[in-house]
Amino acid sequence: MYRSLIEEFKNQGHEVTVIAPIYEKETEYIEKDGIKTLFFNSLPILNTGLIKRGIGNMLFPYKCLKAIKKNIKKEKFDLILMTTPPLGFFEPIRYLKKVNKNAKFYIILRDIHPEGAKLVGLHKIKPLFYYFRTIEKKLYDLADYIGCMSPGNIEFLKEKNPQLDSQKLRLLPNWEPATEFINPDQNFLKKYNFENKFIVVFGGNMGITQNLDIFLQLAKEKEILENVLFLLIGTGTEMERLKNKSLELKLKNTLFLNQIPRDDYNELMKNCALGFISLSPKVHIPNYPSKSLGYLGAKLPILASIDAITDYGQDLLDKYNCGLWSLADNFDHLSKNFDTLYNNKDLRMQMGENGYEALKNFSPEITYEKIIKTYQSGNSGI
Repeated sequence: MYRSLIEEFKNQGHEVTVIAPIYEKETEYIEKDGIKTLFFNSLPILNTGLIKRGIGNMLFPYKCLKAIKKNIKKEKFDLILMTTPPLGFFEPIRYLKKVNKNAKFYIILRDIHPEGAKLVGLHKIKPLFYYFRTIEKKLYDLADYIGCMSPGNIEFLKEKNPQLDSQKLRLLPNWEPATEFINPDQNFLKKYNFENKFIVVFGGNMGITQNLDIFLQLAKEKEILENVLFLLIGTGTEMERLKNKSLELKLKNTLFLNQIPRDDYNELMKNCALGFISLSPKVHIPNYPSKSLGYLGAKLPILASIDAITDYGQDLLDKYNCGLWSLADNFDHLSKNFDTLYNNKDLRMQMGENGYEALKNFSPEITYEKIIKTYQSGNSGI
C-alpha cells in the first residue's frame, strides 16, 4: 500500500526519500528507480513476541537516528510523512523537524498504538505501556496533521486525547492502486488442486486481533457443503495455534498457505468466491482492515465478522453494497450471511462489481491529492 503512494509522489515530480527498518542486514543507503531509500538495521517489531517487540521498539529510534545523521543529515525536506506503527520514529522526526524548520509533519495513522496493543496484554506491563503512551502523545503534539482511516477513528482519537488539537485531524482512508480487471484464468486453479471449489479466502496477518477462530468455526459448520474450501494465506503469531485447532477439529475443508508468489496470489484472489474479514469482539479501536481493498480489486464480495466499535461495516460494506457483515459475538448471523452469499450467485456478482467500482474512491492518486492539498493550504476538513 505504501509503495504505491511513494511512487505517486515520485510520479508527481517530487524528490522522495524513504526511511525504513531492515532486519538481519546492515544499514544501507541506495537509490533505485528515482527513489532514495535509507534502510537502517533494526530488531524485528512485527510477528514476534511481546517482550522482543517491546525491546525492538525501544531501540528503534536510536538505530534510525544514527543512520539518518550518518547518511542524510544534509538533505533538506519540505514534507515528512510517517505511518503508524511504529512509534519509534518520534526522535528521528523531531530531529528532522529541527534541521528542516519549515517542514510539515503528517502522520498517516493506521494503528492507534499502544491502545491497540491492550488486546495482547501490553497494558499489563505498565512501564512499557506508559512509555509508549507518552511517545504517542508527543508524536501527536509534534505533528502538523494526522490522517485517520475513518470518521470513527477521528472520533476515537479525540475522545482518548482531549488535549489534541482537532484541527490537525484529517480523513485519509486506505488506498489501493486500481488495475484493469482481467477475467480469472479458469485453468489456474488446477495448479493448487482447487478446481470446482467455492473458495472463502482470508489473506493477511493471523494475529489475536483477527479472531480467526470464528473462521474455523464457520468451516466446521459448513462441512456438509463438499465444494466449499476455507483458505487462509499468510503468517502471524496465531498461525500455528490455528493450524493445531484445525487438526483438532478434523477439518478437511480448511487449508493454510504460508506464502505464495504475488502473481499467484492476485490470480487466486480472482478465482475465489468470498473475501473474509474478521476482527476480535474485544477490539475497542475502530479498525479498518486494509486487505479489504485487495478483495475489492479482485471483485470479491466481502463476508465480515467485526467488533461493535468499528464503523467499517457501515462505512464500506453498507455504503457501497459490496458485502455483508455481522458482529463478532453473533456467529448465527455470520452463518446466515454466508448462506445468503453462497446461495445467490447474482448477489455475489453484483457486490463484486460494486466493490470494484468503489475502489476508484481509494486510489493512491486521491490519497496524494488529499495530502498535498493539506500541505499546501493548511486548511482543515479535507
